[in-house]
Amino acid sequence: MSPSSEQALAVLRGKARGHPGASSGERAAWDILQNFAAGSPVNFAECLIRLDGEGRRAVLTVLIDLASGRTGLSDLG
Repeated sequence: MSPSSEQALAVLRGKARGHPGASSGERAAWDILQNFAAGSPVNFAECLIRLDGEGRRAVLTVLIDLASGRTGLSDLG
């Protein structure tokens, strides 16, 4: 896994909350991380809308690293 992906995932983990009182952005980060771990499809459009700028940047960093081969899907689980 690339250092930029590691940092981006750390940002998402810091924002992720799965409890019923979580904000929509916290829940979006939680959903993205859970779907990465399970290997299931993610609705990025909906999740990106709910994230703040830092969270969006983190998701895009991970996606770019996945597309370029610097990070593998197995690294995300």
